[in-house]
Formats: sequence, C-alpha cells, structure tokens
Amino acid sequence: MKPKLMIGLSIGLVFFLTLVMSARQTLRPIELHPITSPRDFPVTVEDQAANPVAGTGPVHILGVIPIPGGLAGVDIGWPDQDRGRVYFASMGKASVFILDAINDTFVGQITGFVGATGVDGGRGGPNGILVTPDNILWAGDGNSLVRAVDLNVNPPTITHTVSLGNVVADGRADELAYDPFEREVLVGSDVAHPPKLTFISADTFSVIGKIDFPDATGMEQPIWDTQLHRFLVNVPSTPSYIAVIDPRKMQVTKKYRYACNAGVNGLTLGPNQRMLVSGCGNAFVMNAINGHIITPILQVAGGDEVWYNIGDNRYYVIGADRTAGLGTSLGVIDAATNTWIQNVPAVGPRTLTAFAGNNHIYGFANAPANPAADTTVCARFGLVGTGCVVVFSHN
Repeated sequence: MKPKLMIGLSIGLVFFLTLVMSARQTLRPIELHPITSPRDFPVTVEDQAANPVAGTGPVHILGVIPIPGGLAGVDIGWPDQDRGRVYFASMGKASVFILDAINDTFVGQITGFVGATGVDGGRGGPNGILVTPDNILWAGDGNSLVRAVDLNVNPPTITHTVSLGNVVADGRADELAYDPFEREVLVGSDVAHPPKLTFISADTFSVIGKIDFPDATGMEQPIWDTQLHRFLVNVPSTPSYIAVIDPRKMQVTKKYRYACNAGVNGLTLGPNQRMLVSGCGNAFVMNAINGHIITPILQVAGGDEVWYNIGDNRYYVIGADRTAGLGTSLGVIDAATNTWIQNVPAVGPRTLTAFAGNNHIYGFANAPANPAADTTVCARFGLVGTGCVVVFSHN
C-alpha cells in the first residue's frame, strides 16, 4: 500500500470517529441496526485474519451524503485512489460531482456539460467518466462530445472538447476505458447508428480511430485489461457478446458470446483474469482470457454498473435480491473464491463505485419522480425527495 494511502486512511479514521461524535457531520451515521443479509454468513479464516485491518467483515449501510440541489440522471462513478476523491456524473444536473472519499463529504461540482437532452437523454451528458494518472478527468458528454477536465487547477476546468461525430446521428458519448500504455481513451457511442467505439489520444486530445458495430443495438461498459493488453466491451446484440479489442490495431480480435439477446450492462476486472459480468439480466464470474463462465451468481441480479474493489477483494453489484425478495440490494461477492457473500437491501442506488483506502462503497441514488412517495435509503436519513449518495462499509 502506498504511504500516502496509509496516511490518508489513518486521517480518514480519525475524521470518521470525530464526525460520529459531532452533530455537524455531513455523513449521517445510521441510527438503526446495521442492515445485513437476511441470513447469517460465516466468516472465513481469510476474513478473520483480515478483520483487524477492517475490510472484510459484513457490509452494512454506514450513512448517506447529501448533495446540494439534489440528484437526477446519475450515471457512472469513478474513484481516484491516489488522491482520495470520488467523482460521479449527473446528466440531470449537467455536472460531475466530487466527493472527499476519506471523510465522506461533498466537495463540489464540475459544470459545463450538455445536461439532459434528446429522447431519454440520448443526446445528453455527462455519462461515463474516468480519471487518468495525470489527473485529467475524461467524461462522455451529450451531442457526441468528450470533455477533458484538468483536475490540477482550482476549480477544475474543462480544457479540451473532442467531437466524435454528428450531434443527432451519433447521440451522446457514453462509457469509457483507458489504456495507459498507448495512452488511448476508448469511448462508446451507444445510440449512434450504428453503435461505435472511438479511440482518442490522451496526448493530442484528438480522434485516432473508430470501430463501427453494425450488429449491435447499443454499447455498454468497457474495461482495460493490462495483462491481455486488450479492451473488453459489453455489446448488446443478437446474440450479445463481449468484444475483445486490440488497442494498437483498433480491431476486434475475439467475441465472447452470451446466450441471450441484449440485456448486458456492467463489466469489471478482478484478480487472476476473472471478471464480474452483468449479462442476460444475471451476474456471473467469467474468465477474461477465454470467455468461459466460471460461476453464476444466483443470489442477486446483474446491474448497470459493477465494480471490483482491490481494497477488500470484493466484487459489488446493485441488482434485484434473489434470496428473499428484498428488492434492490447491494450484492457482495468474494473475488478470491468467486462466491456470493451477502445482499444489503438498498432501495434507490443504481450505479456504484468503491474507494480502496477505506473500503467504502458508494451507491448513487436519484431523486424520485414523486417526492411524497420516497422509499429510497435517502429518505430514511431525512433526505426526502432529493436523492443522495449511499455509503456502505464493513465497519
């Protein structure tokens, strides 16, 4: 673990203990009993050894973070592990919001994005986001634009705008992945005709290539696999598949086919070339080398965004609970054994990310259409009709 991450974690624990004792805290601690799975889950020997470091016990809802002005059209989240920040996109607010991941507080927002426009937001943004090691935030925006935001200045500023094509025909720029060797940003255009992937140079901020997918009905979550030196992208089609892409040739080299049409979303890479995949409405662990399904996860459905957290060696997915009909839940999966651990009931969040420094998991919940009938986790903490960021923790 990097020294500054250790320092950040120590500081974060001190701040957390202080905030719990203070009535002025931004993160509202849960006042009810911690929410856990409806059944007891045994702690493994590996967990017992790791528990003194606080990271692999049962997960529960720690609290919520209010966002000024509320949330709407929330999409992808991204953690900056080195700098202790979490970013997430909100089309409804035409902004990228910034959280302090050490202290679980709202920091600010980056404006200047297109916002909600087009049918079902098909031309709106921001959507997918990521942060490169040089502290540049890349965001897929509306009107077929990609924005590069310099996070090294205060306030963070959009410094470059890259056009991917026709505003109407290509729609929004959606989810992204980054190749740190070629320094390429891969961007999906899910409502383009046909859907496509575009390669952008992170050095020149210019388009250097693209791949059209005439057989696709959309374009979903991409990831970068350093060991394979390939991008992998979930592609809704008939049948749907994962496209394996050579970043140098800018070509599809393999397809891992699903046994369904469309219905694919999240994708995340864990240890030992294992991926948690959301496909055909289900979640399962897949071999990234050959596309073979290793383990179906039967206790929770697949979700829009899935995440692997290296800090606790867990996969996370937000989907329908399939153990006791408890509604939408955060599914927790052990990446060491590829087995489900628990579901944490959590109505509201749709997408998520995690910060490895303290193993906090962040779920992003929009304000409900009818504030008077707010059944989200946010409402439990007094944030009725606004949406919020739900914080999950092992502690």
